[in-house]
Amino acid sequence: KIKEMKAVDYFHKKPALLNCAQAILTAWQKEYDIAENTILEFKQYGGGRAFEGACGALYAAEYLMKKHHQQSIYKEFSVYAGSIACKEIRKNGAVSCQKCVEIADELLQNARAKKE
Repeated sequence: KIKEMKAVDYFHKKPALLNCAQAILTAWQKEYDIAENTILEFKQYGGGRAFEGACGALYAAEYLMKKHHQQSIYKEFSVYAGSIACKEIRKNGAVSCQKCVEIADELLQNARAKKE
């Protein structure tokens, strides 16, 4: 069953103007049973402020993977985005923040499809 909303539909869109990390969690809120306060907490992880400077979208996706005992997507994300670090990705300029949200979302969808 394909989910109807994609994370990118929540990224920097009104009314909430969610950051990359929050957009991922919001898109997967029902599937992963994510509390509203967790989404609020992830506000601090946007804009390169996730642990070790990781991309916020990746950080949120990885949080969901770990929560459900699935394999890390860091390596796969790095292949598509050129790095896992927000500042590196931005510096390279090849991949936008919106594209990072799309990549993380797609990797989550793929992981979920494998598990089912």
